[in-house]
Amino acid sequence: MHRAVSRHRAGDDRLAETPRRLTMSYEHLQRRLDDDEVIILDGAIGTELERLGAPMHQEAWCAAALDSHPELVNTVHQSYIDAGADVITSNTYASTRMALESGGLGHRMRDWNEFAVRLARDCVNSTAGSHPVCVAGSVSTFGLFRDTPIDEPVVRKAFREQAEILAAAGVDLLLIETLAAEPATILMAIEACAGLDVPVWVAISALIDPGSGRIMLGIHESIEHSTRVRVHEPLSDTVDRLTDAGVSTLLLMHSDLKATAPAVDVMAAHHRGTLGVYPNAGHWLRPEWAFVDQVSPEEFVAEASRWHESGARILGGCCGIGPEHIRALDSRFR
Repeated sequence: MHRAVSRHRAGDDRLAETPRRLTMSYEHLQRRLDDDEVIILDGAIGTELERLGAPMHQEAWCAAALDSHPELVNTVHQSYIDAGADVITSNTYASTRMALESGGLGHRMRDWNEFAVRLARDCVNSTAGSHPVCVAGSVSTFGLFRDTPIDEPVVRKAFREQAEILAAAGVDLLLIETLAAEPATILMAIEACAGLDVPVWVAISALIDPGSGRIMLGIHESIEHSTRVRVHEPLSDTVDRLTDAGVSTLLLMHSDLKATAPAVDVMAAHHRGTLGVYPNAGHWLRPEWAFVDQVSPEEFVAEASRWHESGARILGGCCGIGPEHIRALDSRFR
């Protein structure tokens, strides 16, 4: 069995320096990882909000629920804590400068991100004593999933803005979620989060290239009743880049279950830090989620056991994966 270890390759080490400010919850989590224990990440936020009845915004997706249905955001966080999650994620994946500006909501950037952290933190504090829970602040590339050129200075500034707000709001760690992003954009986000004295985890997406059958960085997604495939480079090359950049905790996010196990194998072969996995089930038909190709909690745990055997020590879910799946993970790996 592959054991995840915390070592870095020689490189520019943008994230390699250990943050000076570690919360007690994160220190507890890190000790468990050092002991080769499994850390349970939460499941989907946006699709759970949709399932509970929160309307999805055309541009800001689930971020608008912070304004319209904060009680449902609270319910989602609480359901994952009750299911055994060791880490819950702030509802800030869609609260990026890019997405909010597109929807005419740029003026809500700061208060929505701060409020999202407060909601998550309040849930953790209200259940203190059950088990230590960390709050991960999602810094994402949401709003860049378009066929238009990226304005690099604007994007760098947007990443840094969100990261600074979340760090100041009191998250235990930053989770950079780079769904569909190309390597240069991922590195921009990493640079933006460096030096904030908060641990940083990085999540990337992968697919099986329809042409070659190789495991690639990218995404295969249904959007607005059409299928879009983005293929960037071999996943192994990306993992090498990120390890060289000092990424010690690397996760596979929002990837099809069929691609997940082989992608984790590639990551384990090329990354010498901690590995995590949180795949999806279903497809996005903007702005809502199509709950198709769903997987049962039992099937999900069976798949997760394979990822664990390959070296993954952080296990959770993305879109379409709910509290019942997280509870099943907790029962299997706790």
